[in-house]
Amino acid sequence: MIKDVIRLDNENIGHIDTYITSYDTDSHFNTRLSVYHATVQEAAGLHASAKGIGIPHLQKEDKTWVIARSRMEIYHYGVWGDFMHVNTFVQPATGLNCPRIVEAYDQKGRKLFSAMTRWAVIDMKNGRPVRPTDIVTRLAPPPEKYYLDPKLPNLIEAQEACRETIAVYEPQIRYLDTDPNRHVNNLTYTGWIIEALPDEFNDQYKPCLTDVRWIRQTYRGERVLVTVKAVDRDELKKDNPKLFVNMERIEEDGSRQQVFEAWTEWKRRSEMSDQIES
Repeated sequence: MIKDVIRLDNENIGHIDTYITSYDTDSHFNTRLSVYHATVQEAAGLHASAKGIGIPHLQKEDKTWVIARSRMEIYHYGVWGDFMHVNTFVQPATGLNCPRIVEAYDQKGRKLFSAMTRWAVIDMKNGRPVRPTDIVTRLAPPPEKYYLDPKLPNLIEAQEACRETIAVYEPQIRYLDTDPNRHVNNLTYTGWIIEALPDEFNDQYKPCLTDVRWIRQTYRGERVLVTVKAVDRDELKKDNPKLFVNMERIEEDGSRQQVFEAWTEWKRRSEMSDQIES
């Protein structure tokens, strides 16, 4: 039962206890970036479902949840077997967005990440967002003392400043990349960011900040192009690289349509993670 997985305290903050499995780690036994993003989506889904307003509940009202943006500050990557405690809560609606906070801590109380996410409620009949004010009220935000600033930076300036192409990658959309509606799963895009970069770079660096925006759906059988850009062509050699990632769908006529974008900042792996104990 979902209520056995997530505990809601008397201030409507959800608490989840989990751990890092071997499958959750990369070749250095450090948590994969996609696992932290998956934790954010899972926490949101469990919290909403525990309040009787998850996707299965909303579908009965011809509505559904979609995540539009997630800005995550990452402080540390755990290793295989590490405990992870997750807290989550919603804030009052801002326009068509429902802000949600998700934070994770390890067994030492060390913060692993903090994410500010924006969710939208979509009318399934016309595909348009609806104002989530009533739904947020049903989710019951905690006292105001917990709120964080819901404003997120505009990514246009970062995109315009990054003119040097660092990498171009065309992933193959696999069967397991998609959901029952044949949509590419949101978490697949996060994996493509890592896959687009050289192995040598990923061996040395881990993201310390990701600000991602889902723009359009992509589907099984379509072509997607991932382009990584930076201000400096030698960005991958710096101590703290900053990279802009743009993803486009290649249409049958050769034209391109943007489907996803991300601003990412990186630190050396040695600063961001522990070594697993032998």
